[in-house]
Amino acid sequence: MKQFMTPETAIQTFMNCQKEGKQIPEAVMESLHNYRNWGENQLIGLLNASAYYPDLCFEAGMEDTIQTLLKKFKDRIVPSRIF
Repeated sequence: MKQFMTPETAIQTFMNCQKEGKQIPEAVMESLHNYRNWGENQLIGLLNASAYYPDLCFEAGMEDTIQTLLKKFKDRIVPSRIF
C-alpha cells in the first residue's frame, strides 16, 4: 500500500532528511513529482524552501514552471470595484 503524503509533509520531510544527512524516502519524491497539481500555498512553500534546499528543484526549469503555475493562480483573481 502506498503512503500518501501532503505537499507540506513532503517538503518538511525532505528538509529534515537533508539536515540529518538521511536518504529521501520514495514517498516524498513521489509527492514532489506531483507538484504541478499542488495548490498556490503549497507551491509558494516549495519555492521558498528551495531557496534553502536547492535540491528540492529536481527538474530542469522547475522554478520557472512553479512561477508559471503561480501566475495562473494570480490571473484567476478578479479585482473588485469598490465605490
